[in-house]
Amino acid sequence: MPEDQFTNPPERPTLRINKPAACYARRSPAYARYKEKDKTQSREMQTEDLIDWAMRQGWKDHNLDPYFADLGLSGTLPPDQRPDMLRLFDQIDAGRYDHGSVICFQENRLFRDESHIYYNQFIQKCLEHDVVVVAVSPYPMIYDFRDELLTEIFRWKCKEAGDFIKRHVRGWMLPARRRAAWIGGKWAGRGDVPTGYIVDFDEHSLTYQKFIPYGPHAEKKRELRELFVEVGCNVSLLYQRLRREPIIFPEFESWVDPRNVNRFKMARHPSGGYYPKDKGTLVRMLTDPSDIGYRVIDGIIRRDRRGEKVIDHEAICSRELFDLCYYPLAKTDLDGNPLDGRKLRRYFHQGSDGEFGLLKFRIRSPQGEVRTRSHGEYVGEEPPTKGMYFIESLAEEDTLNHYVVHAGIPCEEIDMTIVNRLMEHTRELTRSQEEIAEYEEGAQKIRLERQKKLKQIENSIRDINNKQIELIRALSRVEQEIEEAEPEVKEIKERRKQLIEGEIDTLEIERRRLIQAKKTEEEASESDLGTLEEELAKLVASWPGYIFERRRALINFVVREVVIEVMSTHWLRIEVAWIHETWGREEMFYRRKIGARKDWSREEIAILHKHYATMPKKRLMEKVPDRGWNSILFYAKQILGIDRSFGRGRPTGETFATYDIHTSYRDILFMEQMGFLPNCRSTNWEARY
Repeated sequence: MPEDQFTNPPERPTLRINKPAACYARRSPAYARYKEKDKTQSREMQTEDLIDWAMRQGWKDHNLDPYFADLGLSGTLPPDQRPDMLRLFDQIDAGRYDHGSVICFQENRLFRDESHIYYNQFIQKCLEHDVVVVAVSPYPMIYDFRDELLTEIFRWKCKEAGDFIKRHVRGWMLPARRRAAWIGGKWAGRGDVPTGYIVDFDEHSLTYQKFIPYGPHAEKKRELRELFVEVGCNVSLLYQRLRREPIIFPEFESWVDPRNVNRFKMARHPSGGYYPKDKGTLVRMLTDPSDIGYRVIDGIIRRDRRGEKVIDHEAICSRELFDLCYYPLAKTDLDGNPLDGRKLRRYFHQGSDGEFGLLKFRIRSPQGEVRTRSHGEYVGEEPPTKGMYFIESLAEEDTLNHYVVHAGIPCEEIDMTIVNRLMEHTRELTRSQEEIAEYEEGAQKIRLERQKKLKQIENSIRDINNKQIELIRALSRVEQEIEEAEPEVKEIKERRKQLIEGEIDTLEIERRRLIQAKKTEEEASESDLGTLEEELAKLVASWPGYIFERRRALINFVVREVVIEVMSTHWLRIEVAWIHETWGREEMFYRRKIGARKDWSREEIAILHKHYATMPKKRLMEKVPDRGWNSILFYAKQILGIDRSFGRGRPTGETFATYDIHTSYRDILFMEQMGFLPNCRSTNWEARY
C-alpha cells in the first residue's frame, strides 16, 4: 500500500442528505404486489419505514424517490425483467442521482444475481456517477465505490445473496423438502393442504408433519360426494343444487394450528364458514386422491420401491365412493393413463393473449363485465384462433360465484365494425395539433421503454461476453498449472477448474436467455407506431399487412372506449368514443349473425309440448320470445318428436310474416319499436355528441 494512504486515508463516507436519493424495495412473494394483501412487516420496513428513516436522517421529501414497483418479483430476475431496477439503471445513467444515493433495507434487496453480471454493472454505474449505496439493516452501511475495500464488501454481499439461492434454496432446502415428501410422505410445505385434512404439527406425534383427517371438514366433503352421486354424477346439476342449498364447511376450531388455517384456500361464505365457489373447485375436490390416503407430489402419486402405491395417511372416503366420483370427471386414471380413449382437451384460459380481440382493452358493457376468451379447442398442439367477447354478470342472490352470460359475440364481428368506421374517418380526416400531440406522446413513451430495455439487454450480452473471455483465459491458466502442479496441490487446482467451468456455464445460460429476450423485443418493436399523421395516412393501404400486435396498438391509441349492449336476441347497440374530439362519440345498431345460444329451459320445453301442435305461429313465438321460428321447428320436431297440425303457411296480411325464420319475437318487437325494415342488418353511424 502506498505510503500516502497511511498518512491520508480515504475519508469515511457520510450520508448525502442534500442530494437526491432513490429508495428501492423488493419482495419476492407474488401477493406482495398488492398492498391490501401484503400486511407483513417486511413490506412496511422496506417502503414506508425506509422513507421515514431517510427523512429522520435529514433528507427532504422532494429529494426522495420511491422505487416500489418490484414488489412481488424475485431478486434473481435481471434488470430488464424488473421495471423499477431498469428505471433506476436509466435514471443513474441520465445523471438523476449524481453525487446522491441509493437507499435499500439490505444489500440482497438489490440483487440475488447468480451470474454476478448485474450487480457489477450497478457498481460501475454508481462509480461513474458518484452514487453511494446505503443499506440500513442491521445497521447503516454506506458503500462508496471509490473505496476499493467498500466495493469488495458490497460485491461479496451481493455474491453471497446470489449463492444463497443456488446453494441453500435450490441446493438444499427444495431437495430436502421434496425428499421429505417423496420418501417420508410428509407435507414439507409443498402445496396447499387438501380439504378435509390438516397437517399435524405436534413434534411428539407419530404423524408429525403428515396429513390427518379434520372431522368437521371431512364430513362435509363426504356429504358433497354423496350429493354428487345422488344427482347422477352430473357436475352441472351438483352446481345448480349447491347454488340453492350450499354445503358450508365450518370455521376451524380454536385448537387447530394457525398454519393450517392460513393455508386453507376455500372461499369465505357471507354467512360464515367456507364453500366451493365454482365448478373447477368442485371437480378438484371430487377427484382428489388425497381422500383415499395417497400423497400426490408434482402431479404424481408417491410409490414405494416395489412399484405399489403407498398409503401415506388415513383415508376420509371409501374407495367405492371415490371411484364413483372420480371416473365420471377424470380424463386419466390414477397412473395418468387416458381413460376409455378420452382425449385430453386443453382450452385457452380467460383473458388469453391469443391473436384475437383487438378491442380487449377498450370494450365494456353496462350489462356486465366484458371478457375476451378463445373459442373452441386445441387442434393438435395449435391453440384456437377464434375469439369471443362475453358479456357476463354475477347472478343476483346467488350463493356461488355464478356468472350469467348475456351474450357471446365473435371478436371479429365487433372488431371489423370499428375498424371499418375508422377507415371511413381516415379518408376524410380533419385533426387538431392537440390530438396529434396526445397520440404521439403515448406512442413515444412505448418506444422509449422498449429502447431502454433493449439497451440494457445489449449491455448485458456485451458484459457476459467479456466475462466469458476472461474466465476462459483463467481456465487455460489453471489447466496449465494442473499439468505442472505437484500431486498434493492438483486436487485444489482441479476444484478451481470446476468452479470456473461452472461459472462459464451459468453465464452461457444467461447469455442465451438475453439473446432470446432481445429477439422478442425486436419483434415486438415491429408493432411500435409512428406519428399519428403517418399512421392514419397509410392506414387504409397498410392495414391488411399489419401484424396483430400493431393493429391492437393502433386501435388502443385512436379509441377511448367501445360500449356494447344487448338490445334483443340478435340486435346490439355499439357505441364508440374516439380520441379525436372531432369524431366524438358515435353509435350504431348491429344485428349479429348468431344470437344467444342457450339450452332450452324446462319452461320452454313445457310450452312446446302443450302448444306447438295447435297454437298459431305468432302467439307461440310470444311465449318463447328469444327463439326464432327455425329454432322452434327444429327443436319440436327433431328433439321432441312433435308434429304441428296447425297450418304451416305464413299468415296473410301481417307484417309479422315478412321477417325471416331466424328472427325472434323479441327481435321483432325491437325492430318495430326502432322502425327498422324486416331485412335490416345494421344502421348507419350517428353522432351522440
